[in-house]
Amino acid sequence: MNQRKFFSVLIAGLLLAAGSGLAQAAPNAALNAKFGVCFSCHGADGHAILPTYPNLAGQNKDYLVQTLREFRDGTRPNAIMGAMAKPLSNSDIDQIAMYFANIKPGTK
Repeated sequence: MNQRKFFSVLIAGLLLAAGSGLAQAAPNAALNAKFGVCFSCHGADGHAILPTYPNLAGQNKDYLVQTLREFRDGTRPNAIMGAMAKPLSNSDIDQIAMYFANIKPGTK
């Protein structure tokens, strides 16, 4: 490979790596902006701030999705969680459920 082609490939690789780093950082900022209210009780690390709130770290994604949809739709009545879940779309619920499901339970 000649030197010019090598540097072209190197620069393309660096740009790709930098772009993927930015793409990975954006969801965290977006999650915090969108779901900061969830984190205020359940913790950004999935460990609740009070013992009366459930820890969500490592919880089953499908369970979280079902539960949030039930809170949102009123089939699982809870004054606090009903109000929190009401504005969430199915996509929002999938996103926050995946976030908490991917946290290892015991890590703080």
